[in-house]
Amino acid sequence: MATVEELIRQYQTDEALQKEVADILAAGKITPKDFLNFAKKHNVKISLTEIPKYMEEAKKAGLIK
Repeated sequence: MATVEELIRQYQTDEALQKEVADILAAGKITPKDFLNFAKKHNVKISLTEIPKYMEEAKKAGLIK
């Protein structure tokens, strides 16, 4: 099982993962369900209570607004 941090590092160099994230964000918003589905697809276990923390990290990284 990967960690969120490992997935973030992978994102920095993996063009397919970057495209997948861009496609998810193309709608202009991401729901908790979208976030959990993405994590599950990439074998990253997170709980609903962790989503706000990771959403904030994604904002700081410039992935979402």
